[in-house]
Amino acid sequence: MQFSDLHIHSAYSDGLMWPREIAEMASQNNIKCISITDHDTIDSQYKINELSGQFGINIIPGIELSTEYNDIELHLLGYFINIHNAELQQVLSSIKDSREKRIKDIILKLNNLDIDISYSDIIHEGSTLGRPHIAKILVSKGYVSSTKEAFTQYLTKGKPAYVDRYKIYYKDALKLINSCNGISVLAHPGEIKKGIHLKETVKELKVYGLNGIEVFHPAHSSKQVNDYYNLSKKYSLVISGGSDYHGSHNNTVSTIGTYGLDENLTNKFLKLNFFNR
Repeated sequence: MQFSDLHIHSAYSDGLMWPREIAEMASQNNIKCISITDHDTIDSQYKINELSGQFGINIIPGIELSTEYNDIELHLLGYFINIHNAELQQVLSSIKDSREKRIKDIILKLNNLDIDISYSDIIHEGSTLGRPHIAKILVSKGYVSSTKEAFTQYLTKGKPAYVDRYKIYYKDALKLINSCNGISVLAHPGEIKKGIHLKETVKELKVYGLNGIEVFHPAHSSKQVNDYYNLSKKYSLVISGGSDYHGSHNNTVSTIGTYGLDENLTNKFLKLNFFNR
């Protein structure tokens, strides 16, 4: 197990566990520091101080933003963010509205395919609704045998129920994280669409405020970890890492703490907290 796990998702977005359950699991796994980085929402963040005290672990405020970069989707992690920042709350409210509209449009397409599903089926599934919530309902209603089948048959680009969604522009996302006194990290570069020149992308992102790279992630091979580590050092970027844990339906091999940072890298990361700068 690692000393810290800085990439975890709760039921407020597309994970299975609530923040209290995550904190309890981290404590049981002897993880000293975590961050809950839900997609485009900070609803999981409001009780982290309470949970940190109860379970004796350091919980860093976090978020994962889906961004648009040259027609490619990039995910940016924001750490140490001020969750009370008015601009952040306004942007996330707009993203939430756009996500809800997208869900309704997907449901309409599914209805036109004679699939009986409604918005009320998923409205209580989380703060940030997405395609995984629809996939879950499709499985529960017997239309598909797995969430993977739901995506491959209906929900991926080019399939009959796919609807594109709004994503914040990457420059705006980096600026937003910075305005919240946060640290921005490029999430799981190994999962970025093939064909992108990562070195040039990182150089450009750094110009607009990127602070780090997620080096350690379950999707990264040993070679990729080495490459991303060296890339971080080359451009003086902070090194981050985490399990990207969603729950048993998503990551069956890794659990909280199986990927992340050792104590030395964690301490270096923690020194970047705005209040300590």
